[in-house]
Amino acid sequence: MSKVVIFTIASGNFEEGFPVTLRIREENGNVYKEETGQLPAAPDIPRLYNDFQQNYNNLDAVRRVIGIARGFDIDPNQTTNVSTPAQCRAAGKALEDRLIEWFEHPSIGQLRIYVEEEVSRDETARIIFQTNDELLKKLPWHLWRLFQNRRRAWLSLGARYNLPSEPLKTPVKILAILGNDDGINVQTDVEILTNLPGSMVETLRQPTRQQLGDKLRNSSWDILCFAGHSSSLREGNDGVIQLNNIDSPSLRDLRNAFTRAKENGLKLAIFNSCDGLGLASKLTELGIPQVIVMREPVPDEVASYFLKEFLRLFSRGEKFHLAVRKAQEKLEDMENLYPYASWLPVICQNPAERSLQWRQPFHVRIQRGIKRLWRSHKVAIFVGLILAGALLLFLIKQIFLPSTPTQPTPVPSSITQTLVPSPSPISTPSIDKNIDNLFSRGEKILLKNKSNTNKENGIIAFKNGEWDKATNEFRNSLKQTPNDPESLIYLNNAIVAANAAAKEGQDDIIQIAVSVPITSKLDTAEEILRGVAHAQSKLNCGSVDEMVQSIKNNQTPTCTGTINNRQLQLKIVDDGNNLQTTTQVARKLVNDNNQQNILAVIGHYRSELTKAAVNLVYKDKILVISPTSTSTQLSSLPDTVLRTVTSDSIAVANLNQYILKKIPSTPIKAVVAYDAGESYSESIKDKFRQVTNQQDIPPYDLKTFDAKQIINEARQKNANVLLLAPSGTEDVLNKALEVVKEVSKIQNNNLILLGTSTLYDSAITRDKDFGFASEKTNLITAVPWHRIKSNFEREALQIWGTEKINWLTVMSYDAVQVIIQGLSNITGQPTPTSLRNNILSNLNIFKAEGATAAIQFYTQQEKGSRKPIRDNGLGVLVKVQCLNSSCDFIEEKM
Repeated sequence: MSKVVIFTIASGNFEEGFPVTLRIREENGNVYKEETGQLPAAPDIPRLYNDFQQNYNNLDAVRRVIGIARGFDIDPNQTTNVSTPAQCRAAGKALEDRLIEWFEHPSIGQLRIYVEEEVSRDETARIIFQTNDELLKKLPWHLWRLFQNRRRAWLSLGARYNLPSEPLKTPVKILAILGNDDGINVQTDVEILTNLPGSMVETLRQPTRQQLGDKLRNSSWDILCFAGHSSSLREGNDGVIQLNNIDSPSLRDLRNAFTRAKENGLKLAIFNSCDGLGLASKLTELGIPQVIVMREPVPDEVASYFLKEFLRLFSRGEKFHLAVRKAQEKLEDMENLYPYASWLPVICQNPAERSLQWRQPFHVRIQRGIKRLWRSHKVAIFVGLILAGALLLFLIKQIFLPSTPTQPTPVPSSITQTLVPSPSPISTPSIDKNIDNLFSRGEKILLKNKSNTNKENGIIAFKNGEWDKATNEFRNSLKQTPNDPESLIYLNNAIVAANAAAKEGQDDIIQIAVSVPITSKLDTAEEILRGVAHAQSKLNCGSVDEMVQSIKNNQTPTCTGTINNRQLQLKIVDDGNNLQTTTQVARKLVNDNNQQNILAVIGHYRSELTKAAVNLVYKDKILVISPTSTSTQLSSLPDTVLRTVTSDSIAVANLNQYILKKIPSTPIKAVVAYDAGESYSESIKDKFRQVTNQQDIPPYDLKTFDAKQIINEARQKNANVLLLAPSGTEDVLNKALEVVKEVSKIQNNNLILLGTSTLYDSAITRDKDFGFASEKTNLITAVPWHRIKSNFEREALQIWGTEKINWLTVMSYDAVQVIIQGLSNITGQPTPTSLRNNILSNLNIFKAEGATAAIQFYTQQEKGSRKPIRDNGLGVLVKVQCLNSSCDFIEEKM
């Protein structure tokens, strides 16, 4: 059974209090209980709310939203009236404490008791607050103990009574209105809506007022979703929406269109935009049954995350108000970056409206019913199956076997176990005992191709804590193999351990884990390790020259450089470039007591692995910085992962610019070859479709189609552009390289061949067949960085004996610089939490010096990805040039 609880709050004020009438009814029945009560006087609540509101609106992320919505830019360097997250949390905490105290007043407590007497703990209930007081509408009523005691109840604001609408039927018809998108990413909302099961979605992009009115009047919609900018009018009974950059009508201006939409069956309006209580007031006045709005201005990331979670739950059959509750509570995951995000969404509804529910297909309902039956009666079902099996065996024996006694044949235990399975305990994720072999500070050799006698002796000495001997052996190893980043890291680690032992203080050591794909992509792993080893040497020894000269002259380097009086050790981790190993090593890094000194993780190589590790394991426990993961999907994770590499958006924009340069007056006919389901490849494909404004570009999965099939498909479609977007897995990358070779065989080839950063691979420069094919086809590859004859490259020449480093090395160096900068702002002993919070809570003003350019991050759209800085080698196009039998990448000047 389900209940509807309505608190009708009459006219009053916070100086004297508010009279309240409580009514309770069954979901489809009449009121059977009515009580009266009082909200006591609380004259300080308006002031506390005003303090909180001012601090919230002056947060940097919120100020930018307000500025864009009102049509002016916010100067990021302006500090006047700017609130810090700490100030906002302090103001919010003061309001929260006072409200909880108010809610516990005996008069409000009695109202709660009345409700709890009628609504049981496992019963669903809609709690509706009917009031005209604008401040009461904005209060976070979910802090009331009623909602902790009744987990299947949730709140809404009441509108005026109307006849209830018809139940929701499938397919659910959705109108998505994408308004002015300055400073926000409305495409995320489109992707969420278009992937809903059992729905039909039509999109209006920046419509005129007339276009919107026609759609509302002339078609039937179940759900309307607006994404863009909006605001409430000062009076609180109306609001405006920015349809495009020149037209911002109030809802009063659209009243006839919305009235007709309601008559045509509109049941729910979602305004995933700012400051929506005025919108809700006008919409419910016009008769729209149910509305979801945001109480205050809302950052784009918060709005998108709420919409995604709500629609995911609602479309799977969760009751409307419970789907809102669960999505709203999930916003707490974002409150480290966006304080009090969970206070923003609110439902406004007709009190007579029935509980809205997205009907599921019949087979889905059957499947869920079976799952519920299994969860609640596992033992009984299991025992029943065993008894039924035993009975069946007995009947077979009685019917088919002879009645005369025979010597029984022993039945192998394996067959017995097959016939009558025994229950096994539910397994929980555990850490593989062999996982320790993938971790090393200097205790083992992970780069097997860089082994020599000195290095092996250094490993033994390191294990035994013989730091001076380990230092000498690793130094001698580097004389034999100067381009070995593992030996340089172990040399640094031994020096740091020796210095700490001399001072008898392990607290003088900072540890960072670097996760690389050694077993599957050795060259890539080495390039990443060169970047972090370069940064480590520069920090610990003060300069690269100090380390290089000591190796050359057989001297122990004088390495006394520190950050806050601490030196840096690196722990190398081999994640194998696969999901299972990655989650295992991630789990060990955050859960194993032996790894508790690890302050941050640099990794992982593939976007798909970084995404999985953050979602499944790291969450908000430790700072994660990837120097190689470029997928825009990483920006939508609830827990921020920083990337020192520019995102796929930059790469795709550069490729599109190249196409327009090559065929300025010819329509683009493109095909994409990619790794379906892989975060990086999917991100490239989606961004390419968006930037070229061609949503129907055909994609071909490199795991399914071979090179010749892809070329034939491109020819049949008269394609003039082929984009290769393989993931970082070896087999898919090799298939993409085979496509390059096939294109090179085409006579009079006019196909523009484009590639993404995964094709910036040593296979092209090492294998002359691939190199020559890439040059012949004029393969243009978008990369995050390319060589520009910088001081950093000259330092790399000193260390590694070559200037020909690549973007993997530079971005990895920059990842260490981000951590160093974050640590420089921490006083006392740093922890994973303090380091993470220090950087992420100040991300809007964070800045570190990178190898060739300053490091700054986006905080809203594409949150956590690096801001590109032109003319510093960031975000460029390259092509292959071959001289004699040697091939290399050179920049393609735009």
